[in-house]
Amino acid sequence: MPINEERLGKMKELGLTDYQARVYLTLLDLGVSKASQIPTLSRVPRTRIYSTMNQLHEKGLVEIIPESPIKYKPVHIEDFLERVAESHRQSADEIAEKKDLLMNEFAVRAIVEAEETGRFEAIYGRRNVRDRLNRMYEESEKEILSVGTVQSPIRIVRSRLPTIEERFNAGVDIKYAFPINGSNRDNAQILSQYADVRNIGLSLSMYYLVIDSKQALLCHPMPSDESFLKGDDIAIWTDDEGIAEALRNIALSVIEQGQDIKVVDYTTPLLQSTKAYIDLLGLKSGPIFDSLAGTIADELSSKFKSTTLIALINELSTYWKENSMGELKIVKKKPLTIQVSQFFKCGAKEPKEPHIFCKFTRLLLNGVFVKKLKGKTEIIKHNCLGESGGLCHMSFVLKST
Repeated sequence: MPINEERLGKMKELGLTDYQARVYLTLLDLGVSKASQIPTLSRVPRTRIYSTMNQLHEKGLVEIIPESPIKYKPVHIEDFLERVAESHRQSADEIAEKKDLLMNEFAVRAIVEAEETGRFEAIYGRRNVRDRLNRMYEESEKEILSVGTVQSPIRIVRSRLPTIEERFNAGVDIKYAFPINGSNRDNAQILSQYADVRNIGLSLSMYYLVIDSKQALLCHPMPSDESFLKGDDIAIWTDDEGIAEALRNIALSVIEQGQDIKVVDYTTPLLQSTKAYIDLLGLKSGPIFDSLAGTIADELSSKFKSTTLIALINELSTYWKENSMGELKIVKKKPLTIQVSQFFKCGAKEPKEPHIFCKFTRLLLNGVFVKKLKGKTEIIKHNCLGESGGLCHMSFVLKST
C-alpha cells in the first residue's frame, strides 16, 4: 500500500515520528529487509535509518535479526496499540492525581542561560540514561570508548546494535572492555564484529562511556540486569573536555591491559590439534589425554590454598572466571553436584556419552580434589550436557569420605 499522508497521520497519532511511520509502513510492504533497501521507498535519509530502526525496535514494532548485514522484520501492530492505549489511560490517571502538585511545581520558572561547554547533568532512570547514550553514540565522529559491567554486552546488543554498525561503517573507532564469561560471551562476540572487545578481570558496579574526548557519561545501573528499559539508574553526563580526556586515558589503559576476546578460546583448537596429531601417529589419544590431565592437575593444585571442599570449589570457580574459561558453580547440595561450562567445544547438542574433552575436564578436576583434600573427595558421576551458547556444559557429582 502507498505511503500517503492519511496513513502517516494515523501512525503519528499513535506517537510515531514522521521517519518512524515511513520506515514502519515500508517494512510492512517489504517484510524482512536490509537497511539498504529502506531509504528509497520510505524517503527517509540513509543516515537516519539505523537510529529510526532502533527506535521502532524499542517500541516493539521491529524485530532485529542479528545477521551480517543486520536485517529487520516488522512486528504486528496489535500489541503496540494495546500498550499505547494503556499508556494513555495511565497517563491521564496520573495527571489527574498530580494536577495540584504539578501546577504548584511549574508555576514559576527561572530563565538560566546554559553554558556551551563544561556542563554537568544528573540523569535518573534507565530510560532517560538510554536516551542520552543513544544521542552520544549518534554524535560520535572519531572514537567510542566504554568500560562496562558483566551485563553491559547484553544491554548494548539489544538496544544499540544498529547504531554501532552505522558508526562502524562511518569509520568510528569503537573499543569496549567488559568482564566476559559464559553469560555474556555470545553478545560480546557479536560486538567484536564492529569493535575491539577486551576481557578484563575488573568486576565493576558501574560503567562509563567516552565519545571523541568531548563528552562522557558515568552510570550506576540499578539493578545491574539485562533490561535496557527498566531500572532506577543514576548517571552523570559532562561535556567538560578535560574530564572527558582524563576518562578516555583511563579507559584506554584498562582496554590495553584486557585480553582480546578473539584469543580467549584457544583451548579448543589446541586440544583438537593435539588429538588429531596423536590420531595421525596411529596412537590411542585417550590414555595420552588422561596422563596430560593428571599432569596439569598436579601443577594446578599448587595454585589453591583451600583444604575444605566448599572453599576449594569456590577457589576453582574464581579461577575459572578470572581466566575466561567459562563458569564453575554448585548446582545441587545433596548429592553435591557442580556444573562446569567452558570453551571446549565438542559440537554435540545431545551427546550419548562424554566427549574426550569432557573426560579430560573430569580427570583434571578430580586430580585437584584428590590432591588438595588428600583423597577424601572424588568425582563419582559425570553427565555431559552438550554444547550450547558457545560453551560445553557438564556436571559432576562429588562424594566425600
